[in-house]
Parts: sequence; structure tokens; C-alpha cells
Amino acid sequence: MKICWVTPFVLRSSIGRVSAEVVKALAARGHQVEILRCEDEVGEEPLHPTALPVHHWRRYDLARLRTEFDVVIVNVGDNYPFHAGVFAILDAAPCLGIFHDFYIYNLFSGWLHYNGLDYRRHDAEIVATYGEAALPHAVAVRSGQMLDMGEIAKHLPMTEWLGVRCQAALAHARFYAPKLEAVVTGPVDVTPLCCPDRATPPGPPKAKSQLTLTTVGVMNPNKRVADVIRAIGGSDALKACVYRLVGPISDDERAKLEAVAAEVGFANLVIDGAVDDETLDRRLDKADIMVALRKPVLEGASGSACEGMLSGRPTVVACAGFYGELPDDLVFKIDGEIVVDELRQVLERLVGDEALRRETGKAARAWALANLNAARYAEAVETLAQAQVTSRPLLDVGARLGWQLKAMGLADTDPATARIGATLQKLFAPIEP
Repeated sequence: MKICWVTPFVLRSSIGRVSAEVVKALAARGHQVEILRCEDEVGEEPLHPTALPVHHWRRYDLARLRTEFDVVIVNVGDNYPFHAGVFAILDAAPCLGIFHDFYIYNLFSGWLHYNGLDYRRHDAEIVATYGEAALPHAVAVRSGQMLDMGEIAKHLPMTEWLGVRCQAALAHARFYAPKLEAVVTGPVDVTPLCCPDRATPPGPPKAKSQLTLTTVGVMNPNKRVADVIRAIGGSDALKACVYRLVGPISDDERAKLEAVAAEVGFANLVIDGAVDDETLDRRLDKADIMVALRKPVLEGASGSACEGMLSGRPTVVACAGFYGELPDDLVFKIDGEIVVDELRQVLERLVGDEALRRETGKAARAWALANLNAARYAEAVETLAQAQVTSRPLLDVGARLGWQLKAMGLADTDPATARIGATLQKLFAPIEP
């Protein structure tokens, strides 16, 4: 197949990092692949290394997408500056959407802001997506009455807002697949996130007197770092450990976390902030236990949890969303509400049992290597893309008939609609050999 792979591709983009490995694997499987960057600005930032052709959507004739490619695969994330181009691309050709986040309200609000659209368009898009019953939630969010991300994710994740514009879709966990299945006209599949293996030496570091707990990624409040600090601060066994935070952090969040550490008497909090890949590898090498909590869970999958497993370190997660679907014997799950006492007990158990850390980490790495690699992911994408191509004639005819029947006033619930659908299925059924 000739594949257009749409993704942010600057070095700062974790989706770009995954994409670089996946397109390489797709090319190795014999496909012709071109990369179409979807960041808002062309910019001068360095890109992920690749031998494949790379274009930027603002300097590309999008009409070519429909005529020159068999499939257009669009990576959807929740960061508008990284994904600004996906809207024009979804309009230009039938696309297979890969939904890295199940909550994309921030992408939606960014789209409104950057395009100068006001509250009327905000409310209209939400009502068009979820019906009139969603209007009070739309008003509450835009007026500041609903600020909790968990509540927004519960009522207005906006997954369906872009899902309906895709002809096929891929999710990274089963928990949000039904949202896509409800609106995507073509095939929908679920496959684990691809997480390229890092240069981190696998397995726990050499024996040492002071253990290191580590959290990586953007240090926002839903990482529940403050809860981890409180859990550590209430335990003499844990206070002797180092708790290291590796990833971008705002000055306000840094100050809040340092205040919590001071409040509970924990003196070994180390905040690195943003680091390059080489430094991240060194930090992972020094880690003994990875802590990858989320509340609320907004992403389709977690690169930091996957990297913790790949590094061979025991990883603590919340039993919610993607994390809850990880094998029970390979990670250490606590209740999704993040109860500090329960978290403290799990951490104390891990700190006190070197054999448990070593054996669980070893098993988790073996599973991650087998399930999170680029070759397996590329095969899953290929299978779904082939299903999309095969079903496209049926979907195209069905869409045309659907619009015609709607114009004639035929309701979705009319028995004639079901009969027409069944007839189309028979007409386009594959011929048995």
C-alpha cells in the first residue's frame, strides 16, 4: 500500500517518536510511506530522524491525499499546536484515525481559539456531537462552572467529535473503543501502544542502600505526585528513599510539590524538570520503582508506564482506563481513586522486597518487548488499513444513500433503513473462494 502517515514530528513530540519507529516498520513490510507533519507551524525545530519523505501540511497540496495514497493514517492527540493540520486533512480524504487520547476537549478548545470561534460554535459542536442533553454541560465548561478534568472527560471527552470524521479508527485500550465504534462508519480496532525500547539497561540497578522512586512525564496535577509525596512522608521506611521527578514542570507546580514535601517532612524530593533523551535514560537506569499514576485518566495509553515496564522496573499504576487493562501480575495496581494509605502500603511492600522488584520487573519487560514493539504495531495498523480499503466501496455507497434517504425524510429507525443496509452488505460481501 501507499500510506500517508500524518503526525507531529518535532523531537518534542512523543507521538512523533512512536511514529518514527512505526513508519520504519511499515516500510520494512514493503509499504510506500510518506510522512505529513501536522503541527500548526512549519518552524525550525529538529525532527525525528527518518529516511522517508517528510512534508508539512501547510506546504502540501492536500488534494493529492485522495488520489495518490491508498490510506491516510492520522494520529490524533490532545495538543492543538501539534495537531492543527488534522482538521484540513480529515476533510481532504477518507482517513484512519489513531486516537492516542480518549479525552480531546483541549484539542477542541484549541481549535475554537486558534480559529477565532466563539461560545456559540462551542455549544453547537457539542450539541451536534452529544445531543441537546449535553447543552448544560457545554455551558458549564465554557463559563468556568465545570473545571474538573475528570468531570469534563465524563461528559464531554469529544472523542466522538473527531471520530465521526474518520472512516476507520484505532484505539490503544478497550475502555474508550465503544466511543469510536458508536460513530465511525468503518472498522474500529484496539491494539497496545507502540513504545520503542530505550537505551536504559534493563532490570534493577546494582544493590544500593538508598532506593529511588521515579515519575516521568509532564508534571501536571493529574499525575498525583502530591499523593505520592504524602504516601512517602507518612512512612519511615519510605522517607529514606529518593523520589525523583523527570519531565517538564511549571514553577507553580514545583512550588506546590516542594511545599507538600516540606509539610510531611520529606527531604529527598528531586525535581529535574525537562530533560533530553540521554538524561532520561540515565534517570531510568538509576530508578528502582516507577510510579505512573493518573486521576483522571485522559490518555488512551501511557508511554511512561510502558517505558517503566520496558526498563524492567516494577511499575505502580491506578486501576483505571488503560492502566487497569495491563496484566495484573506485571504491574502494581491501586484503586483508581488514589487512596494514599493504599499507595503507601504498596510502596512499602516493594521497597522491602528486592526479589519481588526484580522478578516482576523482569516479567514486565518480557511482556512489553513482545507486545509494545513497532513490528507488532505496524502489523496491526496494516490489518486495519486493509480492512478500511476493502470496506470503502460499501462505505461510500452507504454514505451516499444515507444522505439521499435523509433528504427524503426517512428516519434512522424506519424498517426500510435496516433492509437497505442488509442488501448493501450482501452486494458487497466478499466472494467465497
